[in-house]
Amino acid sequence: MGQMSILTNDRHPLRAAIAMAVMFNLFTLIVFTASGYFRGPESLHESLVLGLPMMLIDGFLGFQLYHVLRWTTDLRPLLRWSIVTVAVLAIALIQAFWDTQLRIWADTLTMTLRQSYIRAATLNTYNSGMLAGLFAFQGAYMALQRNQALLGEARQREREAQMLALRFQLNPHFLFNTLNAISSLVVLRRTDEAESMIDRLSSFLRGSLAADPDRMVAVEDEFEMLDNYLDIESVRFGERLVTAIHLPYELARAQVPPFLLQPLVENAVKYAVAPSRTEVRVEIAARERDGRLELEVSDSGADSEGASAGTGVGLANVRERLRLSYGGDGQMQVDADGQGFRVTLTMPLRIAAAATEPPLTLAA
Repeated sequence: MGQMSILTNDRHPLRAAIAMAVMFNLFTLIVFTASGYFRGPESLHESLVLGLPMMLIDGFLGFQLYHVLRWTTDLRPLLRWSIVTVAVLAIALIQAFWDTQLRIWADTLTMTLRQSYIRAATLNTYNSGMLAGLFAFQGAYMALQRNQALLGEARQREREAQMLALRFQLNPHFLFNTLNAISSLVVLRRTDEAESMIDRLSSFLRGSLAADPDRMVAVEDEFEMLDNYLDIESVRFGERLVTAIHLPYELARAQVPPFLLQPLVENAVKYAVAPSRTEVRVEIAARERDGRLELEVSDSGADSEGASAGTGVGLANVRERLRLSYGGDGQMQVDADGQGFRVTLTMPLRIAAAATEPPLTLAA
């Protein structure tokens, strides 16, 4: 963790490079001093006298490689690394001149001036090349982090756009069916029922437009919205539509994507209630199973098997919203046996807060 903080240093390139250079030169100074210690008292004294001024100037000169790497970032690789190589050699030669001159001033030369200069140039070429490599690695690592952050933000925006598109796909589909039903009531001169349906539609749409499509809602709020929707449809179908909603107290505040079940309930009404001449029961239920949340929408309509193929805005919409919200942790199971149709959604159980109201169990 400490090494990664040296590499990134809060993602500020200059601060991170300075930290890297300081650590590198401190390590070099420690090695230089330890080498003098093991060579004997005279060498240790030389290391102590020369080490700090040598590393200060050599470190300052070596740090210029950071600027060279930054200036050549946009060049072609061959040209860039040719320039960096020349810079490494030039800096190493300047460092060697300083190191040799320092030894002359301190009267610690143990070989000829030429030999001392060649030795210093060789060591500094190695050190400067290593420092340039560290700077390059640091820059690449930080660029990778920035790209990963941008990729994460882009994926989040894409997911939000997809969720919003799915939501916009639902609203016109629902509105078309509801307005068509109102139109039918008007044609049949059932004006009181049409007015009641319009009032309930207005209340339903107010809740729909206020909901954030990318924010989780409590199951109790989702079920209340579905109850309002079924109230609208009950005006249209009367006694042919019987509903039941079951929500255990402990699951009332479980979190789910908003309007997740609405397409399933709409399918039940469209494919089970609408074509039937007899009473059809539509049930909505929540339960916990193996530490996961299960939401179920079922109907007793024998003619509802056709819904299993999907309509493009029903099952497919729900399946895609599950994928966007939970990835592989969300599943949908569809069962049709000729006696009815059932869709079961399974997802992680996440409860925002303890429920404060009794469980929701409605029937009409």
